[in-house]
Amino acid sequence: MGLFLWLLAAPLLHLSGEVEGPLVLTTPGLRVEGEGAVLRGKEGHTLSLLAPGIQVRGLKVVGAGPEEDFFEPDAAIYLRGCEGCVLEGVAVEGAPTAVRVEDSPGALIRGLRAEGLEASPGVLVYGSPSVRVEESHLARYMDAIYVEYSPGMRIRGNLLEANTRYGFHVMFSWEVRVEENLSRNNAVGNAVMHGARNLVAGNRLLGHGSPVGYGLLVQDERETGVAANLFQENTLGLVLMDAEGVRVLENRFRRNGTALRITRERGGNSARVEGNAFLGNLYDLLVDDPEAKAQVVGNAYDRASGLPVPHLPTSSFALLLARQPELSLLALSPGVLLWEAAEAQVPGLRLLSLADPRPKLLPEERTSGVLPLFLGLLGGLLWWRWRA
Repeated sequence: MGLFLWLLAAPLLHLSGEVEGPLVLTTPGLRVEGEGAVLRGKEGHTLSLLAPGIQVRGLKVVGAGPEEDFFEPDAAIYLRGCEGCVLEGVAVEGAPTAVRVEDSPGALIRGLRAEGLEASPGVLVYGSPSVRVEESHLARYMDAIYVEYSPGMRIRGNLLEANTRYGFHVMFSWEVRVEENLSRNNAVGNAVMHGARNLVAGNRLLGHGSPVGYGLLVQDERETGVAANLFQENTLGLVLMDAEGVRVLENRFRRNGTALRITRERGGNSARVEGNAFLGNLYDLLVDDPEAKAQVVGNAYDRASGLPVPHLPTSSFALLLARQPELSLLALSPGVLLWEAAEAQVPGLRLLSLADPRPKLLPEERTSGVLPLFLGLLGGLLWWRWRA
């Protein structure tokens, strides 16, 4: 049944030592100080916050019930009807989900430290506008941060690593800002899907090198921005799928298999690709959508000629590769490399629309690790073809 606290006359609750849960708080505006305290639970949600304005600081929560259902997991901390609530400096261990947020607009999660059980989200936010998740470290969940139907959310300054699917995963939301996070070594990558007017900016998206790994998937999005991010050592850096009006601005693509892939499943794609830097990638641009409308202008490349002539960041071989992934085995052959170098300077009519009219030259970067990314890209293309 849990411990119900109706502390209408006491705005402050001190916890100390070991406390057995579940603990349910229903007092609006209650402040909970738990520095040094450990709350333990074995069934359901270990700590439930069910009133507006509750603040919890410095508490460690260990364990929760066994339910790992992705959308309705047992959580160390559960917020419902908790508008403006604050979790700060909280640690979580041994629970399917660290924090589950429902119908709690304006909640703040800051400084959360949590390690999961690999089957459920770390922070699950549903139907809660303007929630903020900041300066937290989340590892070994399925998705570190999973968001649905939560417009205006802010995900900022977090470390998201070693999760079994995504670092951040935003669904059916709009005007969400994902900024200045480090997301690395997750099994698949990161995704923003089925929304509009979202912004992914200033993040470092690193080391998603599995056959299906990508730094960021932007799928079925409208008027979303991808700006000033670092995409490094991913099988696919940035994937645009059925994305209209996307702005890809001032990103740095470094040592990826393919830096930018534009593909389609059902709808179309339109994007402006401007002011980005492409350095040490196996392929800078791969387009698997013959009707894509991509404006590619004013980017910097380590393969540009340095002359005032258009540069083609893709090739006819890359287009063929998108449809026949098994040809990846020839991608590093001398003949293909020579053909692509020539075609980059004299694009064919079919590819002319993808040529950058104002390219800038970057110094070529000699790097190791191209072969593993090449093999990852081959596996990813084969998987993509099988999926289709």
